[in-house]
Amino acid sequence: MILKNEFLEVEITEFGASIVSIKVPDKNGKIIDVVLGYDNLESYKKQDKYIGTTIGRSSSRIADGLIKINGKQYKLNCNERNIHSNGGMQGFDKKFWQGTKGENTVSFNYLSKDGEENYPGNLNVNLTYTLKKNALFINYKAVSDKDTVCNLTNHSYFNLNGKGDILDQEVQIFADYFMENDENSLTTGKIIPVENTPMDFRKPKKIGADIKSNYYQVKYANGFDNNWVVKDYNGRIKKAARAFSKKSGIELVVQSNLPGVQFYSGNFLDGAAAGKNNVPIKNHSGFCLKCHYLPNTSSNKNFPLPILRAGEVYDKTIKYKFKHLYS
Repeated sequence: MILKNEFLEVEITEFGASIVSIKVPDKNGKIIDVVLGYDNLESYKKQDKYIGTTIGRSSSRIADGLIKINGKQYKLNCNERNIHSNGGMQGFDKKFWQGTKGENTVSFNYLSKDGEENYPGNLNVNLTYTLKKNALFINYKAVSDKDTVCNLTNHSYFNLNGKGDILDQEVQIFADYFMENDENSLTTGKIIPVENTPMDFRKPKKIGADIKSNYYQVKYANGFDNNWVVKDYNGRIKKAARAFSKKSGIELVVQSNLPGVQFYSGNFLDGAAAGKNNVPIKNHSGFCLKCHYLPNTSSNKNFPLPILRAGEVYDKTIKYKFKHLYS
């Protein structure tokens, strides 16, 4: 399914409700596809990098797959050693969603049944992609018949040059603090100031500037793969991060009404199937700026668990806004 206007062209597939391509004019008017993706359905079915997909019921990692709701403990399916990662063995990224195309929108629906991946409750999810001028809006609405965990996001990998690595592209994250990870990329519960660390992206910085740093958080992840706490979060849609390429002149601004943004510099993309036009996908071929609730909250008592109460409406939005800064 394709959404198109004078600013953007976005292709979306029903498998994983995934973004296949986002085409944007660069500073010279050349059309650039700024996200990684595949040319065929089989590659999406086989992939394990979540490229372009919708993540759920819960994004990021949960230690031992353990969550506790109303005093009852649930053990979710673990798909990454003893970790429940990005929704489990057959998360939302591996499901066919029912899609309906409107004039400027594509809406997808998926019913995640009670017990799927061992989550409680029948969760009915409606996901809408909307094109408005130079921005793509992703709205997530969900309702459950039991108290459950709901923490949805999009897992697109961006490359604002359309090819090559992303190390010379700049990222800015509007956060004074980030969440510490252990060696298994699980948050420890400790929130650390970015100041005087390589994790300081308060001003635009090339992704490659500190990617080989000896700082323990960078070494653990072989690059960047942490959650930053959005500054002055108040539950409203606000700017979480931006990225920019001097080569293409394309700027991406990411906004959401979620409290965290996960910056991942594509450190383990080697081994992915060849992407669109049979171009190899390698480490640092793309970066992610994933907006979601703070990860591994079940193991960290000072973080609020993203519980969706029965009958309440989960309503979250992520906005990707593009423009070219030089012409």
